Amino acid sequence: VPYTGSDGCRWGLCPDFQTEYGVSLSPGVECELVMKDLYGDGWEGASWSGLGQEGLTVASGSEEKKSFVVPFAPPSPPPQLPPPPLPPLVPGEAVAHTPQGIRDEINKAVDQGRNASVFIPPGARLAFSSNVACSGDMLLSVRSSGEGATLDGKKSSNMFDISGGCSLYLEALHFVDGRGAYGGAVFAYGAGDIAMKDVSFTGCEASESGGGMNVYRSGDVTLEGASFSECTAGSEGGGMYVFENGDVSLDGASFSECTAEFGGGMYVFENGDVSLDGASFSEC
Repeated sequence: VPYTGSDGCRWGLCPDFQTEYGVSLSPGVECELVMKDLYGDGWEGASWSGLGQEGLTVASGSEEKKSFVVPFAPPSPPPQLPPPPLPPLVPGEAVAHTPQGIRDEINKAVDQGRNASVFIPPGARLAFSSNVACSGDMLLSVRSSGEGATLDGKKSSNMFDISGGCSLYLEALHFVDGRGAYGGAVFAYGAGDIAMKDVSFTGCEASESGGGMNVYRSGDVTLEGASFSECTAGSEGGGMYVFENGDVSLDGASFSECTAEFGGGMYVFENGDVSLDGASFSEC
């Protein structure tokens, strides 16, 4: 029960003086606190706190009383549960908690002449200040599971820049607030095949083309269960821009409130065979 006083050093007490007194009372007991002042001019800013009461004082005069019931202690917080174990990883898969973790796996794969495979734990949120680049004849697989992981561009960067024949596979990832000139979240130019499953793009923007993703002069493009929401582009393809690639297949893709000068939802031009199965467009 601390007493905090500020009385110009009267009786040896100085400003910001504080002391504590111990009491022993059972919860539920009714108490009356009697506060007295010797000079009859109140406590002049001093106060008493404790037993569930805060800042009690003698505003003026020589005495005030306060009745209250001693409160019960709040229940103890539940014990902290350990984080759930990671799902089984694909052999050779590296776990990444940051964009740099993805870059590190790509660099190791290049040094060892193999594909790069990354798992991001469900519920994780990775903030990007610059994109992750992959260039060369390899497959970069980045996936999560369950609720998925969020990749946040913070309206300052896109997330992946794929070129030089690198193929890309993405699964259970949520791209938010990506920004770039070409491809607000994903830009692939001269890449291999681009495949995505259960991937979403929200609030991503490109000053030129492909608010969510831009795939140009690359391999086949396959999207299963992808969604684009509130993505914008200054020129073509508010959701996605796919130009001069191999075959393009969209299974269950949805586009909502995506805008561009040409092709608010998607802009697909001069590719191989194009297949849309169960695609939906709303307010694009």
